[in-house]
Amino acid sequence: MLKKLLLAGLGLSVLSLSSAQAGEALHLSVTSGLPVNHVALKIFRSRFQDEITRRLGAENAGSVVWDETHAGTLSHFGGSLEAVEDDLSTFAIISVSHETKRLPLQDMTFHAPFTTENCALMGEAYHAIHRHLRGMTGQITAAHQTYLSAMASDDYNFISTQKICNTADIGGMAIGVVDPVSSWVTGAEGQPVRLQADLLGARLEAGTLIGALLPNTEMRRLGLKKFAVHYTRAKFGAQVPFIITVNTRALKALPDALRSVVLETASGFVYTSAQDYCAAGIEAVDILKSQGVLTAKLLKSRRFQWADALGPVAQK
Repeated sequence: MLKKLLLAGLGLSVLSLSSAQAGEALHLSVTSGLPVNHVALKIFRSRFQDEITRRLGAENAGSVVWDETHAGTLSHFGGSLEAVEDDLSTFAIISVSHETKRLPLQDMTFHAPFTTENCALMGEAYHAIHRHLRGMTGQITAAHQTYLSAMASDDYNFISTQKICNTADIGGMAIGVVDPVSSWVTGAEGQPVRLQADLLGARLEAGTLIGALLPNTEMRRLGLKKFAVHYTRAKFGAQVPFIITVNTRALKALPDALRSVVLETASGFVYTSAQDYCAAGIEAVDILKSQGVLTAKLLKSRRFQWADALGPVAQK
């Protein structure tokens, strides 16, 4: 099956380049393991795909058609890097927390809570590390891909069935997490339960979880207000759950004008996507409030107390 898909992907690439030479639209494919209603995909379409299409039109440099393969149609979580490596897709939105075996350095932000709620600052810092720190992109290059950009998400907070205002409130309690943030919970003597996002609601409803720790945007997308009425602004901070890569051979094969547009768009995408993500997070909280969620926040002193309870990253 994999060989058939590989041949199909290679065939599509050859046909696309031939069509472009004939003045027709060039097909560019993008894959991820994300559900189709995920905010990251909406932002990628508007700030990356649509921007490339717009710039090409403005420069009268041709046109593109975007072939999207999300929600497991081509690759599941943890398989997007391999899909692009095998020439099945041109671009990938890689969920770094699900690719830790091959990309052990890319989920670094999840190990440092209480950083900043500023999505743009987090995204730009992460992007700078990938551009300037030797070795950061080595595994990506080894997978025949070029690192293009980072996508920072909105702030991580609690939604729960009971009020959370300090570390004592989660002691011994089961908290659902989707990303590798278990140490944030165990540091406060809570019990992290890592599972797929779409299972959180059912577990909250069943009472096997008393809360979940995830971005505001995900609380809204998953409709968790149906199962939990308490929201706590913990200010764990923005994280970088996604990076954008492109098949290196495919990038080199693009027409010069299109390749330049792709690289220029990718450079600006770090900031614009982060701004959109933070805005979506604020909107998500406003909607939760309109639905009757009860809000609370960790006081500054309680955040310091929580941070002091966490073990040093270097020890692990």
